[in-house]
Amino acid sequence: MRAIFLADAHLRCPDDENYRKLVDFLDAQTGRLDGLFLLGDIFEFWIGYRHVVFSAYLPLLEKLRALNEAGCSLYYVEGNHDFNLGPFFADTLQCRIITDEAVVEWDGQKLWLCHGDLINKELKGYRLLRAFWRSLPVRILAALLPPDAVWTFGNWLSDKSGKYKATGKRFDPSPLVQPYARHCLNSSDAFICGHFHQPVQHQEEAGTTLVLGDCIDQYSYAELVDGTFTLKTF
Repeated sequence: MRAIFLADAHLRCPDDENYRKLVDFLDAQTGRLDGLFLLGDIFEFWIGYRHVVFSAYLPLLEKLRALNEAGCSLYYVEGNHDFNLGPFFADTLQCRIITDEAVVEWDGQKLWLCHGDLINKELKGYRLLRAFWRSLPVRILAALLPPDAVWTFGNWLSDKSGKYKATGKRFDPSPLVQPYARHCLNSSDAFICGHFHQPVQHQEEAGTTLVLGDCIDQYSYAELVDGTFTLKTF
């Protein structure tokens, strides 16, 4: 079986180079892929509605639909830019949505999946802010506001965070990730996360640790074929 793992594309405009390249890459996988795991921040901003989606993301959503119809299982770990994914992912794309982290059994292996933004337990202010944006009052408010207003506000907020263009601030996340991953590997065969925009792979006796790079300018992804992980670029 063959699976691909992607994170941190921060897609915004279909005319952007990274958006076009990712759509082309996924198009080439149709009929050749058993599983696609999206580990958060694929979109620069997303919040799900019952009956509408943001039009800027239709090219990507169409590729995901085609993959699903071709027999590819979809998994989506919510990130800090895309959450409350909503019924389009759950129902139309038949996607398994993971809000925080989860162990998924795939091709005989137990995969511990998370976005990675909760690994650093010292960021207490961020954790409170994260919980606020996912809270029921915010979901109710978003549902009452016009989608155009939510889209404008969401992208303004993303601009303020600086993540969209922050490709020059990468660092090796291993010292932060490895202790967390080792704990997770006590009950799994592999630990996989995104968030840090820097690809790293560690192989230890307990299992594999993978930190995915970004799809902004690195075009990084991981591939799992017949039990073997490989970091690649497209």
